[in-house]
Amino acid sequence: MNPITALTGPVFLTDPLFDPPEPAPGCDVCGALIEQWRRASVVGAPGYDPSRASDFAVEIRRHPHGKGRQA
Repeated sequence: MNPITALTGPVFLTDPLFDPPEPAPGCDVCGALIEQWRRASVVGAPGYDPSRASDFAVEIRRHPHGKGRQA
């Protein structure tokens, strides 16, 4: 019996506390940000960048959606 003593490839773990951002319905800014977040959050994709994905998620969550400002 030959025990495996080394990993054969990378291991990708998901964060069980991670919640994807929820864009506001009908908000074009949130729509654009969520697309950028998706590209940055897909492991193995050319645009994969967890730091940028986190930045996009924060921006979506903090986007005012017109609250507090009146034209």
